[in-house]
Parts: sequence; C-alpha cells; structure tokens
Amino acid sequence: MKKWHKSALVIIGAVVFSTVAIQASDILRNIDGNLAGMAIESQSVCGPGAVQITLGSGSLCADTFEASAGESCPIVSPGANTQTQENMNEYECNAVSVQSASPWRYVSLAQAQQLCGRSGKRLPTNDEWHALVSSMGDQSECIVDGKGPGKTGGTECVTQSGIYDMVGNVWEWIDGEVYAGQYNQRPLPESGYVQTVDSDGIVVTTSSAGSEEYGDDYATVNLTDVRGILRGGFYGSGNDAGLYAQNISVALDFKAPGIGFRCVKSI
Repeated sequence: MKKWHKSALVIIGAVVFSTVAIQASDILRNIDGNLAGMAIESQSVCGPGAVQITLGSGSLCADTFEASAGESCPIVSPGANTQTQENMNEYECNAVSVQSASPWRYVSLAQAQQLCGRSGKRLPTNDEWHALVSSMGDQSECIVDGKGPGKTGGTECVTQSGIYDMVGNVWEWIDGEVYAGQYNQRPLPESGYVQTVDSDGIVVTTSSAGSEEYGDDYATVNLTDVRGILRGGFYGSGNDAGLYAQNISVALDFKAPGIGFRCVKSI
C-alpha cells in the first residue's frame, strides 16, 4: 500500500512538473504566439480592420486603415465631390477599414462624421489622434512624394500599434473646430514650421525655419472664422508631413483630393 502511494505521488509530480515545463517553454519559445493571441482577442472586441488601444481616458477601437467606400457604395473610389454625394445618398453605403483599397477622398467634415456614424463609429479627437500616431517611428515609407495617394496599408508607414498611413497619403479630419484663431480658448500662431505643441499635438508656436525635434513639420493656420482641423499631411506634403503636421485653415465644408478620414469607436 505504501509503495502504491509513493508511486502515485511520483506520477502526479511528474505530470505537474511536465505541465509547468511545457507552459514555461511556451512562454520562452512562443512569444509570437502569445502576441498573436492578444491580437486575436483585440480583434474580437473591435472587429476586423481595427485595433484596441488603451488611452488615459479609456479604451478605443481605432481603424487600422484610412476609410474607404464599402461594398454597398455605388462608387468604390470617389473622384469628385459629386461622387461622394452620390455615395452618401445611398443609405446602406458606409465607410470601411480594409487594406489595399482607395482611401475615400473629396469628403467634408460633416460627411466624414456621418459616414463614421453609419458604422457606429466617430472621428477621433485631437488628443486621440495624437496618441495614436505618437508610436510611429520610421516615416520613410509614408506616401508624401506627390505622386498621388496609394492604396490603404500599401507601405510600411505604420505605428507600433499597427495603424497605417497616419502620416501622408491623405489628410485626416479631426473631430474638432477652431474659432477665430483660437483652439480651446488659446490663440493659435501664424502659419509656419512647428516649434512647440500642446498635449493634443496642436501647434503652440511656429517659426520660419524647421525644427528637427518636430520633424520639420509644417502648420498651416487661418486665424479667421470657423476652421476645421486636418492632421498628418497628404501625398503632396513632402517633408512638411509628419506627426505634428496640421492644416487649420480649411472651412468645415471643404473637400479636396488630398483629404480623407479615419474612424474610431469608444469601448
């Protein structure tokens, strides 16, 4: 009887030891697998084409790619203001986040807000957009060479969180407005190269010469009337594009070939 207990204990101990060893081995040798599991879990929360990001104010599902026209839209790649409106007239038409699509351009602030809303999403605020782009390192692959917009996610212009094309390709609308040259009751500077920014990444001071600290990024500012906010630069921005590049000079209903958007969702 004593011998049986001893043998059973040896067997149980061996099983426990083997299980622990296997788990330890998995952790040491299969880190990529663990990260993949995290990505799958994030996708289950946010759905395809989005990643979960934790910010100081809470968690956010951020679209991986710039918005493009969904399958229910009459025109896959709007090339004029009238084509965007034609898509808008089709209620089932919404914005999607998919790779290798044409970014939706020729869209105003209100249209971008409505299109995100049709998918249960919204435009990012300034602080959210700034937080999302801050983990981007190498910008050499970003589309800023003036040859026209590329397909969504077509290069390695990507943040550490896996969000593509936040710099270049197309300007992205922000859910925010500037009144008579003031943002959050703070006067904005004249147009120029970014020298300092606030916690939202909005320009505080500018200069006639570029700043290496801010990537030689440029801020275009109009100090009159109500203006929208665009971030990141577009395909024709050249070295002026970047994490701190911003255009605060456009009317809210402005539409252009270099203006698009990206959607997010609070969770």
